Amino acid sequence: MSGKGPLGIAFIGLGWWGEVLAEAALASKEIRVTGGFARTPASREAFVRKFGGRDFSSLDDLLKDKDTEAVVIASANSVHREQAVAAARAGKHVHLEKPMALSVSDAKAIDAACKEAGIRLHMGQNFRRWPMFRKAKEVVGSGTLGTVSLIVASFSNNHGLTAGPQSMRWDPVENPGGPLYSYTIHLGDTLEYLFSEVAEVSAGTAKVGGPNRTEDAAAAVFRFRSGVMAAVSGSYVAPFNFLFDIHGTEANLSLSTAFMPRLQRSVGKMGGIETETLDVGCDFVEGRNRANREQFVDFARSIREGKDPEVTGVHGIRALAIMRAILKSHAERRAVSVDEILERD
Repeated sequence: MSGKGPLGIAFIGLGWWGEVLAEAALASKEIRVTGGFARTPASREAFVRKFGGRDFSSLDDLLKDKDTEAVVIASANSVHREQAVAAARAGKHVHLEKPMALSVSDAKAIDAACKEAGIRLHMGQNFRRWPMFRKAKEVVGSGTLGTVSLIVASFSNNHGLTAGPQSMRWDPVENPGGPLYSYTIHLGDTLEYLFSEVAEVSAGTAKVGGPNRTEDAAAAVFRFRSGVMAAVSGSYVAPFNFLFDIHGTEANLSLSTAFMPRLQRSVGKMGGIETETLDVGCDFVEGRNRANREQFVDFARSIREGKDPEVTGVHGIRALAIMRAILKSHAERRAVSVDEILERD
């Protein structure tokens, strides 16, 4: 990236999420779109009409483009390693959507290739950037909650009903565990951002009759190195719902997509509650938009300034390892350490 001009980025994978990312990238004012690549010509043509740049008919053509300094990879999970490694070897910086890959070994190969090539790898794990979680980080760090012992986090959506049989989201190879790689992985990353590393996972998944070919729900208990415990869950066949409660000895902090963050303290001995609402400056939808824009500001500036972005390959590997531990725990009916997954998956 030369000077202080916008970073030239091409997009790989041009589905609805690829378009959301392109809109956020342009809104950040740090990015210019150099084009896009997908397997279908119609997708490429529609993307270029909307966002500009070149219609790249192959990944090789895109990676040879001198105007493209970085890529955004929002393609099928199974091709993340192939595409990210190719981009790194071509000298292109990489923004990679979660999950980083289908296995930890593939994720590590991506991280190693980027480091070997001397390029920046930025993971699209952006929930931690939501204003509510920036506020939670501040509140937890201030000691307002006292000693935190438990977090209860749940994120559900209905993609298991609506995505359709041709979607990657219904493919048990591309997307094992139903909500895990779509939503729960964000909870794993955000929990480690707020607290400490997850050490051990006990979990299960369920199939209750949804039309998709993967699981309909998942639930897990995380044990952190710090001693904190979290109960984490999600449904793939329910209306959008997000709840995140942090329980401390002095107060609880409740986060949701339906209301502003709330501090709650006990009053008396009969279950009375005193509630304080915390302002984060915007509603949930605008908060998500801000987080999407912020990640591209961070990515572009990390390249310009020669430093790591906030969310690196290390974070991508760990978030994936937690999800892989959930799957292994369900399959083997036992608690699984994240270190075991990091070493063997």
